[in-house]
Amino acid sequence: MGVSKDFSVHFWGVRGSIPAPGAHTVRYGGNTTSLEIRCGNQLIAIDGGTGIRLLGESLLGAGPLHATLLMTHLHLDHVQGFPFFAPFLVPGNRFDIWSAHHNGTGVADILRQLFNQPAFPISMDMLKAELNFHTLQPGDTLQIGDATVRTARQRHPGDAVGYRIEYDGRSFAHCSDWEHPADGLDETLVDLVRDVDLMSIDATYTDDEYHGRAGPPRRGWGHATHTAALAHADAAHVRNTLLFHHDPARTDDQLDEIARTTLAHRRDVRFVAERQVFQVGQPLMLPARTV
Repeated sequence: MGVSKDFSVHFWGVRGSIPAPGAHTVRYGGNTTSLEIRCGNQLIAIDGGTGIRLLGESLLGAGPLHATLLMTHLHLDHVQGFPFFAPFLVPGNRFDIWSAHHNGTGVADILRQLFNQPAFPISMDMLKAELNFHTLQPGDTLQIGDATVRTARQRHPGDAVGYRIEYDGRSFAHCSDWEHPADGLDETLVDLVRDVDLMSIDATYTDDEYHGRAGPPRRGWGHATHTAALAHADAAHVRNTLLFHHDPARTDDQLDEIARTTLAHRRDVRFVAERQVFQVGQPLMLPARTV
């Protein structure tokens, strides 16, 4: 098989904190975090929110899989889809799963709790795929096939990991869950994402929500405002930015209205929707492909 130069990002879940199905979230989607990144023939996935069930369905019948799973952190909305990830049940599949330790706990420990009574009827012993667990330290650099993955610690309760994936002279960064500092810039994040072609970044709140002018103040909850996300993207000279981790209470119409009032002058920024696919290195002014 020849080596493909495809570098694409497929969003299977873009919602934050808890799944939000319903008539008011149909366009942007209600599944929690799951990304599929294709670097040539290499498959890299980020997080195991409820969107990973859809990713798993798309992979069935593709033959033996060797894929890498990168975990940003281990909060429930980023792992709750793993018990429904069908490729874990297929003999011959192999997954390398990378995670930092969060509060002394690794992803293997979390999966054993999820695949266990009383939370779930199937134990990990019943999974047929080969699961290999690896521990990283924020700041480590990983080599996954021809893709180079840089990591950095993110500002989030219990910590999280941001990822920068470089392949064939192009780059993609994923930074969620993340909260901006009260003043100035998060220089760690700026350094990680500097000059990337495409970035998805936590942009959960409006300024009014974050500062308590619309409901309780959200400072310290571990998520960012739309304006702070854009300020960091601009400071890092990010070429194209996808606002991600939508508040579960945010409707499609509300996201559209924020886009009209906040992003009308920006051709390099958009709110990302579930099932959209982006080619890294192409401008956002081209319509995203949705499958």
